[in-house]
Amino acid sequence: MTKVVPAGPIVVATSAADVRRRIADSLRRAFGLATVHDARDRREFETFVIEHQPAVALLGVPLRGYVALEGLRAIRTLSPTSRTIVMAESPAEAAAVDVLKLGARGYCAPTTHPAILCKAIELVEQGEIWVGRKVMLQLLDELTQRATVDADKQELDLACLTLREQQIADLIGGGASNKEIADALTITEKTVKAHLTHVFRKLGVSSRLQLAVHGLQPASPIATKVLQTEAQ
Repeated sequence: MTKVVPAGPIVVATSAADVRRRIADSLRRAFGLATVHDARDRREFETFVIEHQPAVALLGVPLRGYVALEGLRAIRTLSPTSRTIVMAESPAEAAAVDVLKLGARGYCAPTTHPAILCKAIELVEQGEIWVGRKVMLQLLDELTQRATVDADKQELDLACLTLREQQIADLIGGGASNKEIADALTITEKTVKAHLTHVFRKLGVSSRLQLAVHGLQPASPIATKVLQTEAQ
């Protein structure tokens, strides 16, 4: 299968020099690009992010100059369109849920095989989330519980959306990627992204993960109707 070339530069940020060079070199070879850069500390990382707005950032935690997950918060502020994969020395399921809640799109160890990292980069750039199965199940459990508790508030929030925006929110709640949404609604992925921008603004959310809370309703009538229509 042909690799999907990232739409923009990639930055590998970790204070471990050997890990940084190994991953950056592996990604350069894998994607055939010179646009894989590395950063060893907060200053280099923030300078690169501001100047280049990377498509994907592989962020090692902790990174010199930051405390805990400050680097993740920084990139969300400096480059909201960048997709971040957090690399933790000792990955843990609870920590994975925390980084996803803060806007990360992936979570793994810095020792992850380069081929798997390439796949993770491809997927997160397409709007997917890259985590272990157990982490995803735990996250879905939390989202489902929150959606149940906030059901009344959710209805009020979704009422401000157009029909098309509600359809997209529901499909995201069911785990659909941008491509799957585009196919289901017979629109382009660019149009899906434009609608998502409006949905984020109207609902006051900043990530696909937060939006899923609003769309997680079992047997959602809007999503079901769309999928049934497309199947006919």
